[in-house]
Amino acid sequence: MNLHVCALALLLFGSIATVRGRAVDLVDDSNDVDNSIEAEEEKPRNRAFEADWLKFTKTPPTKLQQADGATIEIVCEMMGSQVPSIQWVVGHLPRSELDDLDSNQVAEEAPSAIVRVRSSHIIDHVLSEARTYTCVGRTGSKTIYASTVVHPPRSSRLTPEKTYPGAQKPRIIYTEKTHLDLMGSNIQLPCRVHARPRAEITWLNNENKEIVQGHRHRVLANGDLLISEIKWEDMGNYKCIARNVVGKDTADTFVYPVLNEED
Repeated sequence: MNLHVCALALLLFGSIATVRGRAVDLVDDSNDVDNSIEAEEEKPRNRAFEADWLKFTKTPPTKLQQADGATIEIVCEMMGSQVPSIQWVVGHLPRSELDDLDSNQVAEEAPSAIVRVRSSHIIDHVLSEARTYTCVGRTGSKTIYASTVVHPPRSSRLTPEKTYPGAQKPRIIYTEKTHLDLMGSNIQLPCRVHARPRAEITWLNNENKEIVQGHRHRVLANGDLLISEIKWEDMGNYKCIARNVVGKDTADTFVYPVLNEED
């Protein structure tokens, strides 16, 4: 199947799929108003695609109200060519600075990939003032971003900020929903976790069996799953499971190997 056809189908599916959200105290969780911004694109390079592309599949809400003692999770999803990266900026920055912001994610060399990535930012402390949290996505020459303003509980304004005490169940904060690439490619599926104490991470393969370290499948120290030289039989759903003494969280990634038309 042509990569461009796959991209269109996956983007359409992502735009109509319902996404289960976390429970937070919302002021305005409506995405009727698009708060995303696209930076001006540079001249495309000589790549598998004519130009870099990146689109939101889920924009974060424009405003949130923190409730007393509540942990807030702000979710951002996007899909694009290569392997898009997402980072969060805390505080207000001018658009020019967001465009020039250095990414804290290491870009993967995957010119033929199409990936849908999900990232969330956890606020596990009491805010003393309203604060802006910006989801910044980047792939190649393309940058997009959207911001959420979080308002503190009325009872905590102008008081020192402090982290909630005690253990916290794992929350998977960075993962890929879909990863499409050519057969023979090496792919790395992220699974980054916010937890206290630290979570233990395991992966289930597309047959729902726990992955054992081997020649083609390796779970890295940071929790990511590395699959070398993907084959057609690798297609399917892979599940990351994060556990600690408080609880667990899971995240699924669908891997779709594509036949290289030049083969």
